Amino acid sequence: MPQKKPWRTAISRFDDASVEIAGYKHEDLISKLDFTSMLFVLFQQRIPSPAEVRVLNAMMISVIDHSIVASSAVTRIVSASGVPLQASVAAGILTIGDIHGGAGQELSRRLEEWVAEAKAEGLALDKKATQIVKSLREKGERVEGYGHPLHPKGDARVDAVIAVAREVDLVGPHLQLALHISEAIEAASGKSLPLNIDGVVAALASDLGFNWRLGRAFIFIPRAAGLAAHAMEEATRERGWRKVATADDIEYDGPASRSMD
Repeated sequence: MPQKKPWRTAISRFDDASVEIAGYKHEDLISKLDFTSMLFVLFQQRIPSPAEVRVLNAMMISVIDHSIVASSAVTRIVSASGVPLQASVAAGILTIGDIHGGAGQELSRRLEEWVAEAKAEGLALDKKATQIVKSLREKGERVEGYGHPLHPKGDARVDAVIAVAREVDLVGPHLQLALHISEAIEAASGKSLPLNIDGVVAALASDLGFNWRLGRAFIFIPRAAGLAAHAMEEATRERGWRKVATADDIEYDGPASRSMD
């Protein structure tokens, strides 16, 4: 019986002479694919269609930077402290969570469940959306991936990504349901709550066949490039040791001054 090896992976392998990823020779991938296509090879072990590459590329460009927000502010503060580029970028990536940049992962999981349920129930997606919103409102729950405090009336990035998906005929059931949910929310509440950028990336990632657990990867992979730009700019244009706050900026509400005597 062969001895069990300490590591197991279906992603890639190497020997003294070569490297293969998903069974493809690395040198062939280098000469024939772009970076976006390689994400399909890594995560799905297949070569994507040109239309799929176009959509995923649009998704990643849409979140590559958003000026000064939580992730870039943290990256800049860390960079200003004299920390190396990769650590400054990593610090910014660590801000991506349930509220900032990471809401799409949970939406992707839910959309995959809801689309499967609609199919099993023989229910049209617009009817399923109405059912979902009614249930969420009864439970007092919110759905991730909708609304944006900086873009309350809608986000042009979302419209641009959807336009690309429509142009190449890759609007699948997950994005369709996500858009119907936005419509159902407005019908039930009388208030517009459009799909945000996390939401459209999540829905399209599911339509492209990616596991919902990769939802945040399609935020932090491209955002790493944007954060590198912020870290470099901070290191080369600013004076260092960025002042975060002055004493006048801080409202202290702890114990009053007191003596230890």
